[in-house]
Amino acid sequence: MQQQKPPSDLPEEVKILTSETMSWMQEQREHFVSELTALVAIASASNNLIGLNTMATILCEKLRRIGMTTTMFEHPSGNAVLGEISGEHPEAAPILLLGHHDTVYAEGVSAPPIALEGEIFYGPGTIDMKAGLLQAIYALEGLLCKQQYRAFNKILFLSVPDEEVIERNHLQLLERVCQAKPFVLVLEGAKSPGNVVVRRKGCAYCQLRAQGIASHAGTSPEKGRSAVLEIAHQIVQFCRLNQSMEGLSINAAPLVGGTLPNIVPDFAEVTFEIRFRRWQDYHTLVAQWQELMQHQLVKGVTLTLTAEEHPMPPMEMSDESRVMAEKARLITSWLKVPYDPEVRGGGSDGGWTSTWGCPTLDGFGAVGAAAHSPKEHIVLEPVAQKTAMLAGMIAYLTM
Repeated sequence: MQQQKPPSDLPEEVKILTSETMSWMQEQREHFVSELTALVAIASASNNLIGLNTMATILCEKLRRIGMTTTMFEHPSGNAVLGEISGEHPEAAPILLLGHHDTVYAEGVSAPPIALEGEIFYGPGTIDMKAGLLQAIYALEGLLCKQQYRAFNKILFLSVPDEEVIERNHLQLLERVCQAKPFVLVLEGAKSPGNVVVRRKGCAYCQLRAQGIASHAGTSPEKGRSAVLEIAHQIVQFCRLNQSMEGLSINAAPLVGGTLPNIVPDFAEVTFEIRFRRWQDYHTLVAQWQELMQHQLVKGVTLTLTAEEHPMPPMEMSDESRVMAEKARLITSWLKVPYDPEVRGGGSDGGWTSTWGCPTLDGFGAVGAAAHSPKEHIVLEPVAQKTAMLAGMIAYLTM
């Protein structure tokens, strides 16, 4: 990877490319809204094979239209899409635009109706993250087709169908793409035009099971060993570690156990969601928990802890990603929007790319809010700014 130097001022070429993309994108609003409406109308929950593959096919078509070579990576649970194009600057590092085309709105989940109210565009998967995918394609079109930009090594566009679920089928594909150590720009949503996600928390799920001894709660309670009581004790112990390290959060839910009020429960189970800023914090926490589990309230109850095999890793900052963030700041200044760096609690595939040694920034999608809810939406006014910002970053990172 080409060593990136801390920037002092925005190069003139980046200013021109950014401004030209901004002006062109402002003219594309009606077309953008029409295309986004079509994408959002496709039900592409992580378990909706037809919808996922329809999205993948459409993305391939759009990428080919702007000159990219595309590959469809087929899988029984949904297809991934990789677009790539080579430029005329082989010494530069590759650029990866990373996204996903699955949503959380499975059957029975309340999804927002598609509606346009002034500058607010409501719809399932708008902010997370169909608008971000579309903005990226427009940014590439502005650079490659409208301005004939070729001063790059290689630009890659990867969208996977399984980011919203625990069971991942395309992580090996992402890892292979990351072997070239590209600069990664993740297309997750932003909270403001100048918002850039510089770090993200990792996320892990752990399940604690308790096996006790059942007995009649009235006639022989002393013969029982309450699994529910022991699980409750462990929840209190473990959740006391909340915020014991910066950025650490622990949530216990759901909790199940027992059968009837007149039976001492012989079984209980709880799931913990753990958010953490650094891998080291997670490993330290698990070690502390193993120690706490030795301090039981109900003797005779057997505890079994099962940790998620592949937790979502944190997106940590590196020296290279700090330089990337400074370049983003200079571009936002040129666009006359306040720079808004953020450490975000939710995970993304940017955690994987940073773990694999790729300098990564996130938040290059659309501006909006209320992801995963009936109020999910984007704001249309900043679309041109965020598209221009992404185009500027692509150009700047290849210099």
